[in-house]
Amino acid sequence: INVLYSSDGTLISVHNTTSPFASGMSTTPSISADMAVREAVRQFRRQIGLNGLDIGDAELFIAQIESGQMRMPRLAYKVSVHREIQGSTPLGYGYVIDAHTGAVLRRDEEVHFFDVEGTVQSLATSGTAADSASNPEVPINMGYIRLTSSAGTVFADRNGNFSFPGVNAPLNVTASYVGEFNNVNNENGANYSEDFLIPANTPTTITMNPGSADQVTAQANAYNGIGLVRNFIVDTIPGDTTADFQAISNVNIDDSCNAFFSGSSTNYLLPGAGCSNTAFSTVVYHEYGHWLNELYETGNGSDGMGEGNADVFALYVSRDNLIGDGFFTNGGFVRDGNNTRQFCGDDNGGCHPGVHADGEVWMGAAWKVRRNLLQANGVGPGTLTANLLFMGWMNSFNQTEIRSIIETQWLILDDDDGNLLNGTPNFDPINEGFLEQGFPGIELPAILFENVTEVADQPAGAGPFLVSADLDAQFAPPVVSPTLNYRLDNGSFISAAMAATGGSTFTADIPSFGQSTGIVQYFLTAQDSNGETSSFGSADSPMMFTIGRITLAFFDFEAGGDEGWGLGSPNDATAGIWERGDPNPTEAQADFDNTPGAGNVNAWFTGQSGVGAPIGVNDVDNGTTSLVSPAFDLSNAGNAGISFFRWFSNDAALNPNEDILQIDLSSDNGVTWQLAEEVGPDGEENSGGWFPSTLIVSEFVTPTSQVRMRIRASDLGGGSIVEAALDDVEVFGFGDNVCPMVAHYCSATVNSSGAAASMLFSGSQDADDNNVRLTVNDAPAGQVGLFYYGDAQANAPLGNGVRCVGGSFFRLTPGVIDAAGSLTQALDITSPPASAGQINNGQTWNFSFWFRDNVGAGFNFSDGISVQFCDL
Repeated sequence: INVLYSSDGTLISVHNTTSPFASGMSTTPSISADMAVREAVRQFRRQIGLNGLDIGDAELFIAQIESGQMRMPRLAYKVSVHREIQGSTPLGYGYVIDAHTGAVLRRDEEVHFFDVEGTVQSLATSGTAADSASNPEVPINMGYIRLTSSAGTVFADRNGNFSFPGVNAPLNVTASYVGEFNNVNNENGANYSEDFLIPANTPTTITMNPGSADQVTAQANAYNGIGLVRNFIVDTIPGDTTADFQAISNVNIDDSCNAFFSGSSTNYLLPGAGCSNTAFSTVVYHEYGHWLNELYETGNGSDGMGEGNADVFALYVSRDNLIGDGFFTNGGFVRDGNNTRQFCGDDNGGCHPGVHADGEVWMGAAWKVRRNLLQANGVGPGTLTANLLFMGWMNSFNQTEIRSIIETQWLILDDDDGNLLNGTPNFDPINEGFLEQGFPGIELPAILFENVTEVADQPAGAGPFLVSADLDAQFAPPVVSPTLNYRLDNGSFISAAMAATGGSTFTADIPSFGQSTGIVQYFLTAQDSNGETSSFGSADSPMMFTIGRITLAFFDFEAGGDEGWGLGSPNDATAGIWERGDPNPTEAQADFDNTPGAGNVNAWFTGQSGVGAPIGVNDVDNGTTSLVSPAFDLSNAGNAGISFFRWFSNDAALNPNEDILQIDLSSDNGVTWQLAEEVGPDGEENSGGWFPSTLIVSEFVTPTSQVRMRIRASDLGGGSIVEAALDDVEVFGFGDNVCPMVAHYCSATVNSSGAAASMLFSGSQDADDNNVRLTVNDAPAGQVGLFYYGDAQANAPLGNGVRCVGGSFFRLTPGVIDAAGSLTQALDITSPPASAGQINNGQTWNFSFWFRDNVGAGFNFSDGISVQFCDL
C-alpha cells in the first residue's frame, strides 16, 4: 500500500496492490499439481500447434485475477511451458491454472526479445573547470537526449540508455544536443548532429563529438549542465517538476568573457580576450539558476539575491566552492563560496560594489552552511541535509531579497518539534554559517520556559493565583533565581521567588488583591549557572489577566446592523474595502470563515467581495481601507481595555513596512489617532488564522467618553495579496461606577425612506440623573410615531417590520418625524407612563420606535437598544 501526502499533510492518493477478500480463503487445492501441468501442456499445444519441450513444475500460490474494477484472490498453480530449438524463434508462456477448477486464469509471456538499444555518450568537459588542454574532454553519458530513426524517435533515460523496441535489424540513428530538458543552438555554425549505425540485439555505446571539436564540446557542456541541475532538483525532491521543461541554450556566441540569462534562454560566448569558452559546468549551472529563480518566484532582484542564489545552485550542484574555475585562461575563477563578503543589515541591501558582490553575501552563507553540515554529519548525510534545506526553501519561501529572515526560514525547515527556541537538529551548523558571513544569527535563550500558566480572568476577591512553569537551562544548568514578577494595573512590578516542586517545574503565587479590580500583568525571569538571564514575557510585553472585569460592550456582528461601525479615513484602496457579513473562505485560506465566537457567522473583513472567489480576488489593492468603531465611554471605566480577534494574511514578504494591518486608538472621537498594534510580513500572525489581542487603552491614549478604535489594512507596495478580518470585539472596564454600554439588537427592515430606522440613546445611564434622550433616525418624514420600552427583548415580525420589545412595555407621547427623518424625545424617568414602567438603577430596559408608513401594512419599527441603568 502506497500512501502519498502533500507537504502540509493533505492526503493525495492511496495506491493499493494488495488482494482484497484473501482472509479466510481456502488454501487447499482441489486438483493435483500433475493435473495442472497436464492442462498447461495441453493449452500450449492447442494455442501454438507444437509441443512444449521444457515443462516446469507446478507452483501453488494465490493469484490476483482482475474482474472488472476489482482484483480477486484465486488459489492457483503456475506452470511454465517453453519450446526452444536452434534456428527457430523461442517461445515460452507461464500458465496460471485455477487450483479448484483446473481452468486457465491467465497466460503470461516469458520470452522477451532484444531491441536496438545502447548508451549514448559525448566527449565533454569533466569536473568543474573550463575546457582546456589541461582539462581534456572525456566520455560523459548524455541523459534524456533525443534519438531519431526510421523506426521512430526515442529519448534516452537519465544515464543515456536508449531502446528502439521491437526492431530486429541494424538501424541508422541520428543524435544531436536536443533532449527532454534542453535544446542547444550553435550560434557560430550548424548545430551538431551525427548518424550512427546500431546493430540489432547487441547493446552498443555510441559517442558524440568523437573529434573533441571545441565548439561541439561547448554544445555538449551546455546540454549536460542543464540536465545535471534538473537531476539535482528531482534527486533532492522527487516530486518537484519545476525544471521539467525544455530549456533553450545558445552557445558559441560571437563575443567573449561573459554568459547571460535572457529571460527565455541561457547564453554562452566564444573564447577570447583572455577568457575560455563560457559554456562549461558552473557557468551553465549559474545561468540556469537565474531561470530557476524566476520559476520558483525568488526572482533576480537588484540587491544581489538573483546573482547570489544562482551561485548557490552552482555551488550545490557542483559541490565545489568555485564559480567559473578556469573562466580566465590564466586559470582565474569568477567567484568563491569561501568569500568573506559581509551582510550589511536588513535596511542596507545592495551595499557592496555591484550586484555580483552583493550576491556573494548570500552565496557565501549558503556555502558555509553546507560546509558545516558536511563536517557535522559526514559527507553523505550532510550533503543530503544541505540539498534538502536549499530546495525545501526554494519551494517553501518566495524570498526575494537578502535578509536575515532567511536563517529563520532555514531553521523552520530543519526543525523537528515546532519550537525554534530549543534549537533544531542542525542549529549550530546553520547558525554559525550565517554568522560567519555577517548575518546577525539567532541566539537561543539560556533558559527555556515551557508550560507557563496562563491565568484566566478572575472575579473580584479571588486569589491567590498559582503560576507554574517548566524551566530548562539549555547550556549551563542548573536554573538559578527563577522569579515571578507581577503588578496590578500600572503599579510597580513585585518580584516573588519561584520554588522547585519536582523535576524542572517551579511555582510561585500572585497573592489575592482583596476587592481591588483591574488588570494583572506578570512575566518570568531566570538565570543559568553562568549568570545568563532569560525571560518569558517582559515588563513591556507581559502576560495578563483581569480581576472583576465588567463587559461594557460586545460586538460579534451578528445583530444584523452595523452597530455604529463603519468605514473611516484613509479609505483609498481600489479593491478589498471593509464589509460586514459572512466571509466565504478562500481556496487557500479555509479558516477565514471559522470566526472565533461560538455560533458566529459574520465578521468585518476585506478581500472577499467576490463570494466564493479564489485567493487574491478583490483583496486590498493600491491603498488603505479603514474600519472605525463607534465611540466608547471609558471615562469612568478604570484601566479599561479592548479585546478582539483579528485575522491577517500577506502572501509574500515583499513590503515589510507597507503591506500591513494596523490598529489605532483615539480619545477625541477620531480627530487624532495613536498606533497601538501592527502586524506585518516581518512578524508573526500574518499568514491567516484568528489571533486574540488585547489593548490596554491607557497605554496609548487617555480613557475618555470618546474613545474609538480604527483598523487599517494596507497594500501600498504592490505585488502582494493582503486580506484582513475582525470579530468578537469586547470593551471592558473595572470599578463600581462602570455601566455596560448601550447595545443594539434586533434588525429593522427598510422603510419608505429607503433606509432602516435606527435608535440612538444619549444622556446618563444613571437613572438618578434623569437626562435620557431617545432619538430615531432614517424614519419616513412627516409620519407620526412613538417611542416605547419594555422589560424583555423580542424579534417578532409585525406590520412591515419587526417588533423588538416584548414582555410588559410602555408607550411614550407620540410625535411627528421631521424632514430629516429624525425625532428626539426626552424621557422623564420621574414620571413614567405607568407605575410598572418606573426605571431604576440596577434594571435593564429595552427601547424601540413605532411609526406609521404609507406602504404595505401601514406601519413599521426601528431596531432595538438595550440599556442597563447603574448608580454612577
